[in-house]
Amino acid sequence: MKENNSKTIDLIGHSSGGIILRLYLSSEPFNGQIYNGKHITKNLITLGSPHQAIKATKLRKFVDQKYPGNFFNNVNYISIGGEVKINSKHASLVTKLIAKSSYKSISGDKDARGDGLVPLSSSILKGSQQIILPETFHGGVFGKVWYGTPSKVEEWWKQINWK
Repeated sequence: MKENNSKTIDLIGHSSGGIILRLYLSSEPFNGQIYNGKHITKNLITLGSPHQAIKATKLRKFVDQKYPGNFFNNVNYISIGGEVKINSKHASLVTKLIAKSSYKSISGDKDARGDGLVPLSSSILKGSQQIILPETFHGGVFGKVWYGTPSKVEEWWKQINWK
């Protein structure tokens, strides 16, 4: 690891972690706590995060309505979504069983493209730098190659337009 004197950080959130980090940027109280992370955050990278959804949890709906898209101007938003074939030999049984119902629940389209859990229409945050990774599953339970696989990290890392 390399140290520097920077006063800003880069945040990376996978799945719902990306939603939580969007909330972390806010200077408004949430459950009695103010995080105000926008002042120290340079880049926010989300991996397979369900940003927009027809059927969303209360928290996801709140974040999407209160802080839509790339809401904070001083933060560089990068959203990364995977695209897989759910019937490929690389897809796990979990993917084959739940992908279509998950896509339908989130986007309204059972035939949407996505990472085996989250459709691209949801994982790609409006107004962000958008990176789509072919053959990238939501997590290890969905397929062997996911956002955190070293070769995939290298692939998305190189595509980021860093602020």
